[in-house]
Order: sequence, then C-alpha cells, then structure tokens
Amino acid sequence: MTSEEIIEKVKAGLADAIQDTGLPQGDAVIFVAPDSWHAVADFLKNDADLKFDYFSDVRGVDYLLEEREPRFESVYQLYSIDHQHSIRVRVGIDEDNPSVPTVSDLWKGALYPEQELFDMFGINVEGHPTMERLIMPKGWEGFPLRKDYPLTTETVTFSYNRDFKSDLVKSKPPTR
Repeated sequence: MTSEEIIEKVKAGLADAIQDTGLPQGDAVIFVAPDSWHAVADFLKNDADLKFDYFSDVRGVDYLLEEREPRFESVYQLYSIDHQHSIRVRVGIDEDNPSVPTVSDLWKGALYPEQELFDMFGINVEGHPTMERLIMPKGWEGFPLRKDYPLTTETVTFSYNRDFKSDLVKSKPPTR
C-alpha cells in the first residue's frame, strides 16, 4: 500500500477525526486532535488493510520560539510489520491543558516513551498506568525539553581546575 493509499484509507474511515494530511518526502502523515487520537490509533492498529502493529516512537515538540498554535505536538511513528508500511501521526496539544490520551493499551511499547513525554515536556498522558518521572529525579521541578526551561551549565572538574569552586550559571529563558 502506498503512502497516498494509506492516507485515503484513513480519511475514508475517519473523515471527522483527521484535521489534515501530508506527504513530506513521500511519507504518510496525518494530523489529529487529542480528543480523537485514541480512536484514530485504534483504527490504525485494527484495520486489516493498515494493521499498524508496531509502535516505533513518540516524540514531543515545543513550538514556543516559532509562536505556533498549538504550542506542543506529540509525533507518533507507527509501522506495519505485515504490510511493511509506516505512518506518522501528529497530535497538536494545547499549552493551557497539555494532555493526550494514552495508547499504551493498544501498543505496550508506548509505556516508557509516553512517560518520557511527560517527564521531558510536561504533557500529561491521560489513562497511562504509571504517569510519573522516568528519567529525571522524583523531586525535579520543570520539564527540561521545553523551550522556556532555564538553561544551566556546570563546570566540569578536570585535574587542571580541581580547586575551582563555581555555582551554577543560569541564563534567561527565551522570550516569545
């Protein structure tokens, strides 16, 4: 099935849920709203012609510096082992209520990547069984991959600067 055929099949099955589509570099891409994401994911996995049975990845994107709406996006990469085709699903997420439903009930491989989405971007994954810090320490404040997270540096101790005492140097977060 070609990327064009995948998009047509998804549009035919879920016309109301699809906000937009694209074919960058020939790859099938669909855009969906958070409230439609779980239904779209279920269709993508269980439709016999599509059968996206492999959850490859989810990435968070923060568009703060581009001043785009919505500010956040979760980008899912799915693959069909049987049919050997893939699709990218982009879910726009509002800054005021950064949340998206879990798909870990459909693909167990989504468990840790969804936790990382929360840990790094502060995007709440509704219905996730263990929504807690994964990479950062339990008491960590803020979300390090957000564009407005303050940048810090720490002097690394080498033999030539072992006696150098320095506090963390903080820079100002970027402004809109």
